[in-house]
Amino acid sequence: MTVSEKLGAALTARQWCSPGEPILWATWQVDKRYQVKGLDEDGRPKKGLGGKLGEAASSAAGAVAVGALTMVFGGGDSSSGPGTTQRGRDLTIVGSGQECAAMNLINTRYPTGHVGFEMLWVLTPQRLAVLVPPMVEDSEISAHPTLSETFSEMGRILVGKETEQFGWNTPGEPISSKPVTTWFEIALHDVVDCRTVGEKEDSHRYCGLQFADGSGFVLNARHPADAQTMVDALNHQRGIRG
Repeated sequence: MTVSEKLGAALTARQWCSPGEPILWATWQVDKRYQVKGLDEDGRPKKGLGGKLGEAASSAAGAVAVGALTMVFGGGDSSSGPGTTQRGRDLTIVGSGQECAAMNLINTRYPTGHVGFEMLWVLTPQRLAVLVPPMVEDSEISAHPTLSETFSEMGRILVGKETEQFGWNTPGEPISSKPVTTWFEIALHDVVDCRTVGEKEDSHRYCGLQFADGSGFVLNARHPADAQTMVDALNHQRGIRG
């Protein structure tokens, strides 16, 4: 980790955990898309959208890999996020309608002063929680540099014309992270199935979890090995609870 980086998911989650509570996995999910009957990809109502998906979702309880969640990955560019050739979004919400279990959770009101564009998903032996960071002022948000700007800045630093910038942190100070707080928690006994899913070209890159009504969430693990680790850990905890 360089001094210009923010703390990783696990280190950020550590400050939220109870003393002695181990983290089995933690992952940032940035932005979300919807595959829910009656909604467009941004979660806005749209007549006729998702009918085929909704039919599959309502009959696919307990069959994540071959049912509703798999239909999210019917095509598209895997490098741009599940099922879309536009900008990538990590989390996908799947469901047969706006009253499904997944939608009820994702519609939970944010804690005061917090936003849900970035979501920190954390699994511990006690719970599966979704955390959100505090709202930031516009002055705290810096635009991402273009590739040419980045290399230009590197050149100025190398020739001594500009001092190195330390991004989010102050030189000599401990790396810090803004506190996160609970948005909502998922009862592990409510998860009826959890397994890796994905697109045709990258079929096990995502961790899919499903509820009894066929709705669920698909998390972008980015690598098949990480997705398998997430699934194995969550299924192990589900097994402990019978």
